[in-house]
Amino acid sequence: MQFLRGDFSGRAAPLRPPWSLREAAFVVACDRCGLCIERCPTRIIKRGRGGYPVVDFSAGECLLCGDCVAACKPQALRRSEGREAWTVRASIDAQVCLGYGGIECRSCADPCATRAIQMRPQVGGVAVPVLDNSLCNGCGACFSVCPVRAIDMRQQGLQEAQ
Repeated sequence: MQFLRGDFSGRAAPLRPPWSLREAAFVVACDRCGLCIERCPTRIIKRGRGGYPVVDFSAGECLLCGDCVAACKPQALRRSEGREAWTVRASIDAQVCLGYGGIECRSCADPCATRAIQMRPQVGGVAVPVLDNSLCNGCGACFSVCPVRAIDMRQQGLQEAQ
Protein backbone atom coordinates (compact mmCIF):
# COMPACT_ATOMS: atom_id res chain seq x y z
CA MET A 1 0.00 0.00 0.00
CA GLN A 2 2.86 2.42 0.79
CA PHE A 3 4.13 1.80 -2.76
CA LEU A 4 0.84 3.07 -4.20
CA ARG A 5 1.22 6.28 -2.17
CA GLY A 6 4.64 6.97 -3.69
CA ASP A 7 6.62 5.72 -0.69
CA PHE A 8 8.54 3.10 -2.64
CA SER A 9 10.76 2.13 0.29
CA GLY A 10 7.84 1.97 2.72
CA ARG A 11 9.92 3.87 5.26
CA ALA A 12 8.99 7.54 4.86
CA ALA A 13 7.56 8.68 8.17
CA PRO A 14 4.86 11.36 7.99
CA LEU A 15 5.75 14.80 9.29
CA ARG A 16 4.17 14.91 12.75
CA PRO A 17 3.40 18.01 14.86
CA PRO A 18 6.19 19.56 16.94
CA TRP A 19 7.29 17.76 20.09
CA SER A 20 6.00 14.42 18.74
CA LEU A 21 7.38 11.21 20.12
CA ARG A 22 9.28 8.92 17.76
CA GLU A 23 6.95 7.51 15.12
CA ALA A 24 6.41 4.07 16.69
CA ALA A 25 5.72 5.57 20.14
CA PHE A 26 3.60 8.32 18.59
CA VAL A 27 1.16 5.98 16.84
CA VAL A 28 0.76 3.96 20.05
CA ALA A 29 0.16 7.04 22.22
CA CYS A 30 -1.97 9.15 19.85
CA ASP A 31 -5.69 8.46 20.16
CA ARG A 32 -6.48 10.53 17.02
CA CYS A 33 -8.83 12.82 18.95
CA GLY A 34 -8.00 15.79 16.72
CA LEU A 35 -7.55 18.31 19.54
CA CYS A 36 -4.08 19.26 18.30
CA ILE A 37 -5.62 19.96 14.90
CA GLU A 38 -8.33 22.15 16.42
CA ARG A 39 -5.88 24.10 18.61
CA CYS A 40 -3.29 24.90 15.91
CA PRO A 41 -3.60 28.68 15.34
CA THR A 42 -2.12 28.53 11.82
CA ARG A 43 -4.12 25.44 10.80
CA ILE A 44 -1.09 23.55 9.50
CA ILE A 45 -1.90 20.37 11.44
CA LYS A 46 -4.21 18.21 9.37
CA ARG A 47 -5.63 14.69 9.56
CA GLY A 48 -3.34 12.29 7.76
CA ARG A 49 -3.43 8.57 7.04
CA GLY A 50 -5.36 6.63 9.64
CA GLY A 51 -6.61 9.88 11.21
CA TYR A 52 -3.21 10.68 12.76
CA PRO A 53 -2.14 14.35 12.71
CA VAL A 54 0.42 15.51 10.15
CA VAL A 55 1.92 18.91 9.40
CA ASP A 56 1.13 20.54 6.05
CA PHE A 57 3.45 23.50 5.47
CA SER A 58 1.62 24.44 2.28
CA ALA A 59 -1.10 25.76 4.63
CA GLY A 60 1.29 28.10 6.48
CA GLU A 61 3.99 28.11 9.13
CA CYS A 62 4.41 26.68 12.61
CA LEU A 63 4.60 29.29 15.35
CA LEU A 64 6.12 26.74 17.76
CA CYS A 65 3.56 28.04 20.24
CA GLY A 66 2.91 24.69 21.89
CA ASP A 67 -0.88 24.90 21.69
CA CYS A 68 -0.95 21.43 20.10
CA VAL A 69 1.12 20.03 22.98
CA ALA A 70 -1.17 21.58 25.59
CA ALA A 71 -4.17 19.98 23.87
CA CYS A 72 -2.61 16.49 23.68
CA LYS A 73 -4.09 14.50 26.56
CA PRO A 74 -2.44 11.15 25.73
CA GLN A 75 0.96 12.94 25.54
CA ALA A 76 1.90 11.83 22.05
CA LEU A 77 3.20 15.41 21.87
CA ARG A 78 5.45 16.09 24.84
CA ARG A 79 7.69 19.01 25.76
CA SER A 80 10.65 18.38 28.00
CA GLU A 81 13.75 20.32 29.07
CA GLY A 82 16.47 20.39 26.42
CA ARG A 83 14.38 18.68 23.76
CA GLU A 84 13.92 20.43 20.43
CA ALA A 85 10.42 21.00 19.10
CA TRP A 86 11.42 18.87 16.16
CA THR A 87 14.23 18.15 13.80
CA VAL A 88 12.46 19.43 10.72
CA ARG A 89 14.68 21.65 8.62
CA ALA A 90 14.33 23.43 5.31
CA SER A 91 16.38 22.62 2.25
CA ILE A 92 16.68 24.56 -1.00
CA ASP A 93 16.81 22.84 -4.38
CA ALA A 94 19.17 24.99 -6.43
CA GLN A 95 18.00 23.26 -9.62
CA VAL A 96 14.48 24.65 -9.09
CA CYS A 97 15.19 27.93 -7.22
CA LEU A 98 14.56 31.07 -9.26
CA GLY A 99 17.55 32.89 -7.77
CA TYR A 100 19.95 30.16 -8.87
CA GLY A 101 18.34 30.42 -12.31
CA GLY A 102 19.22 34.12 -12.51
CA ILE A 103 15.73 35.43 -11.66
CA GLU A 104 15.35 37.89 -8.78
CA CYS A 105 13.35 36.36 -5.93
CA ARG A 106 13.64 36.83 -2.18
CA SER A 107 10.40 35.21 -1.13
CA CYS A 108 12.02 32.58 1.11
CA ALA A 109 14.41 34.92 2.95
CA ASP A 110 11.92 37.66 3.81
CA PRO A 111 9.68 35.64 6.18
CA CYS A 112 12.58 33.81 7.87
CA ALA A 113 12.50 35.16 11.45
CA THR A 114 15.67 33.31 12.48
CA ARG A 115 17.54 34.58 9.42
CA ALA A 116 18.51 31.02 8.50
CA ILE A 117 18.10 32.03 4.86
CA GLN A 118 20.36 34.87 3.73
CA MET A 119 20.59 36.29 0.24
CA ARG A 120 24.19 36.05 -1.04
CA PRO A 121 25.09 38.57 -3.77
CA GLN A 122 26.60 37.08 -6.93
CA VAL A 123 29.01 38.98 -9.16
CA GLY A 124 27.18 39.85 -12.36
CA GLY A 125 23.96 38.18 -11.24
CA VAL A 126 21.14 38.21 -8.74
CA ALA A 127 21.48 37.26 -5.09
CA VAL A 128 20.86 33.60 -4.26
CA PRO A 129 19.43 32.14 -1.05
CA VAL A 130 21.88 30.39 1.24
CA LEU A 131 20.52 28.31 4.08
CA ASP A 132 22.24 27.91 7.46
CA ASN A 133 20.56 24.84 8.95
CA SER A 134 22.05 25.60 12.36
CA LEU A 135 19.72 28.63 12.50
CA CYS A 136 16.67 26.95 10.96
CA ASN A 137 13.96 26.13 13.52
CA GLY A 138 11.81 24.23 11.03
CA CYS A 139 8.88 26.66 11.18
CA GLY A 140 8.24 26.39 7.43
CA ALA A 141 7.65 30.12 6.88
CA CYS A 142 9.77 29.83 3.74
CA PHE A 143 7.90 26.86 2.30
CA SER A 144 4.46 28.11 1.28
CA VAL A 145 5.76 31.42 -0.10
CA CYS A 146 8.17 29.84 -2.60
CA PRO A 147 6.56 30.32 -6.03
CA VAL A 148 8.33 27.30 -7.57
CA ARG A 149 8.39 24.88 -4.59
CA ALA A 150 12.19 24.94 -4.35
CA ILE A 151 11.95 24.59 -0.55
CA ASP A 152 11.46 21.20 1.07
CA MET A 153 10.82 20.52 4.76
CA ARG A 154 12.25 17.25 6.08
CA GLN A 155 13.13 15.44 9.27
CA GLN A 156 16.88 15.73 9.78
CA GLY A 157 17.13 13.07 12.48
CA LEU A 158 15.10 11.08 14.95
CA GLN A 159 13.48 12.64 17.97
CA GLU A 160 13.91 11.08 21.34
CA ALA A 161 10.84 9.67 23.06
CA GLN A 162 10.86 11.21 26.50
